[in-house]
Amino acid sequence: MRRVRKFRQVSCILLAVGLLITGVTATARGKGDTEDTTVLSITAPDSASPGETVSVIITTPDEQEAISAVLYSMLEEPVVRAQAFPLDRDKKSAYRFAAFIPLGTLSESGVYRLEIHCGNTIVTRELRVEHRDFIEETIPLDNKNTAIKSDTSKKRMEQINKLTKILQTVSTDAPIFPGPFVSPVSATRRTSHFGDRRTYRYSNGKTRRDLHFGIDYGIPTGTPVFASGDGRIVMAESRITTGWTVVIEHLPGIYSLYYHLDHLDTAEGEFVRAGTLIGKSGCTGLSTGPHLHWEFRVNGEAVDPDWFAGRVLF
Repeated sequence: MRRVRKFRQVSCILLAVGLLITGVTATARGKGDTEDTTVLSITAPDSASPGETVSVIITTPDEQEAISAVLYSMLEEPVVRAQAFPLDRDKKSAYRFAAFIPLGTLSESGVYRLEIHCGNTIVTRELRVEHRDFIEETIPLDNKNTAIKSDTSKKRMEQINKLTKILQTVSTDAPIFPGPFVSPVSATRRTSHFGDRRTYRYSNGKTRRDLHFGIDYGIPTGTPVFASGDGRIVMAESRITTGWTVVIEHLPGIYSLYYHLDHLDTAEGEFVRAGTLIGKSGCTGLSTGPHLHWEFRVNGEAVDPDWFAGRVLF
């Protein structure tokens, strides 16, 4: 499905991410106007699964003040709105922009509507969200971890709010790292996966349902941990829940996170390259054993790190 509203100085060509290329042209004239056509090219996937990130690349022959992508649910409700950011800031012949739409782990399968807004132009297409199964697991917690998980102290709430604010920040001054992203460790043994449906069993017999937002690597304390991509360190500190923590900003609104480290080899404000040593793994914070928790966030939403691993975004 594709709709193009006609406005002045607009021509759109919609490019599917496969080899299917469809051209759509729209022009409008007012009294005394001459026809003026501007070509807009859009590349986006036709389908995706919960936990994946929908990459929308827009190319225009001239500068644009505002380009955004909006995903609507099957109930025609806006699910995600992502502001596009420029990629080729110094290129004169054409301008490229990118918008990234995160599909959360709870996204329902079905046909969604994706709208790309560029000035007065709205290009609409379908996005099919496929079904995905997730693992169910029960995790017993000892007294220490039960106390951390149920902690409602002011300090912990302040830490949660601070991290949330960082992950919801879409900065125009952010690095622009196209990839490829790399695994933070050389080990391949995983003890938990993205999107696991968890039941925490407290030491007092109570339980709590939760979601796991990253990948856990079961590795010995002291294992080197490396940056998954180029970026700026926006957090490097100890937290009650996640222990020694590192957060890297790679692109506007896109962050990688590293939890439960034993110690840090980086500091807030530093710029790192993919593969830079940022710390050693450990068992700090809420942890039932030595491991690294690796996570990605896009516009505040947790997405599957495996989608980024080895991927060049543009």
